[in-house]
Amino acid sequence: MSLFTDLFSTKPAEQAAQDQIAGYKTGLTNANSTLTNAQTNADSLYSQASAPYTTLMSSTKAGSDAYGDATGANGAEGLARAKALYQADPGYSGGLTTGIDQVMRTAAARGDTGGGNTSADMIKFASDYDNQKYSSYVSGLAPYLSANQNAVSGYAGTKTGQAALDTGIAGQQATNQWNAATGSGNAQAQADLAPYSASSNFWGALMGAGNMALKASGVGGYAPGGK
Repeated sequence: MSLFTDLFSTKPAEQAAQDQIAGYKTGLTNANSTLTNAQTNADSLYSQASAPYTTLMSSTKAGSDAYGDATGANGAEGLARAKALYQADPGYSGGLTTGIDQVMRTAAARGDTGGGNTSADMIKFASDYDNQKYSSYVSGLAPYLSANQNAVSGYAGTKTGQAALDTGIAGQQATNQWNAATGSGNAQAQADLAPYSASSNFWGALMGAGNMALKASGVGGYAPGGK
């Protein structure tokens, strides 16, 4: 490339700007592609991590809901459901029948099957039996409550981690785009200023040539041969 071209042409600056812009675009594409792949892989891992919690939430929810019914947390309707549920257990009716039969045998042994004492004994047994069974029923459901809470907490933790990662990646991609846009804009601005630089070079060269001519001719205080 000639000296004249270097001084007065804007093409080198324009080409440099286009090369810079292309470099920014390529870098942005590569960086965002890497981030997208990382996000895809991470989302897959988070989905795998949250899957067991999803299963646990489903399997423990019924027991947790039943515990809420049995403890009165779900109101009168919940208590009614709890009573119907635990009394429907075959073991409940079997134990009650066996106990009543024993009360009757005891009454028969003392010759009082139809007396008031026998009726009172039957009522007391049924009440005690019911309370004992209900207490055991509630105790048996208690672990489901904590298990369900742990499952929900674990699931929420994985989703919170996934959301934080996705937000971070999205922020990094936005930063990359901003940096690329800024760099491309600066490069284009430099290319747009190239004509002014070329003009400055032109006039600087012209003035330099004029001074040299004046010096050679002795005009303006310059004397040929240094005189």
